[in-house]
Parts: sequence; C-alpha cells; structure tokens
Amino acid sequence: MTQLDQCALKARNKLVAMFLLLFAIDATLVFMAQDRWAIGRILLTIVVMYFVLQGRSWAKWLLMSICSLVFVVLITMVVGLSSKLSTTLVVGSLIMAVLSAIIPIYMATNKDLNRYFIYKRQTYSQSP
Repeated sequence: MTQLDQCALKARNKLVAMFLLLFAIDATLVFMAQDRWAIGRILLTIVVMYFVLQGRSWAKWLLMSICSLVFVVLITMVVGLSSKLSTTLVVGSLIMAVLSAIIPIYMATNKDLNRYFIYKRQTYSQSP
C-alpha cells in the first residue's frame, strides 16, 4: 500500500477523537479530585498515544494495557468508594471506564485502523 485510503484515515481519526474525549474527561476528573499525581499518568498516556499514531507496535500494546488497567482500577474504585465520592466523580469515572474499554477493543479489532498502523510502520522503516 503506497498511500492510505479514506477508511484507514477515518479509523485513525475515530481513535484520536476517542482519545481526546478520554483525555478531556480524565483531566476534568483529575482537576475535580485535585489529584496531582495523576497528571504524570496523563502525560505518559499522551506520549504513548503519540507513538501509537506513529505506528509503533510496542506503543499500541502499551496503550491497550494502560487502558485495560485504567478500566479495572476505575470500576474497582467506583464499586469500593462510591459512597465516599461525589455523583459527578462516579458518573465521570464510569464514562471514562467505558471509553477505556472501548479504545483497546477498537484498536485490536478494527481492520482499517490496523491497515493504518501497518502503513505507518512501513513508512517508518523506509525512512532514512
């Protein structure tokens, strides 16, 4: 494949849109909870997402792992601490958990997105 087709670009754009929505919700919840330590996790996830968009296979698997871990932690937190958290934090955490589950599933199953990753890996390996 010498150039990307529209379906692969749309799949990439959907991934970016989901990630931006996840980032916006995450940043809002971190601000509301005043959890400064979570800023490092957010920055790490942004860096990993950059490498995912460059087609790096290791980054794809790392981002899928991070999202899966975030899903488990958020669900556990909501179940264990829901009585101590505000309704906004509970609802935001559940929305974020759903997005954290959808993103790795989308990355693993979408054929157009996988074509995009293959194309990016090929162009990366051909660059000087």
